[in-house]
Amino acid sequence: MSPGQRSLLFREVNDRIYDLLESGEPDLPGEFLCECGRECGRRVELLPAEFASLRGAGEPVRSAECEGPRLLAPALG
Repeated sequence: MSPGQRSLLFREVNDRIYDLLESGEPDLPGEFLCECGRECGRRVELLPAEFASLRGAGEPVRSAECEGPRLLAPALG
């Protein structure tokens, strides 16, 4: 799987995690997958509102350790 494909897959998984948290426990943080595209396996703890803010700004979920160039493929749709 290419880094761009991995990024898109993790983005979709994170969107589903967000949907579940938002509908059930909007005041509790969730663990989201780092969308850096590498095989880092890191998790990022965010409140649903923080996640929504990232998405609204067009930013990926990235762990603090995953700095550097963005490997995200362009968003679909």
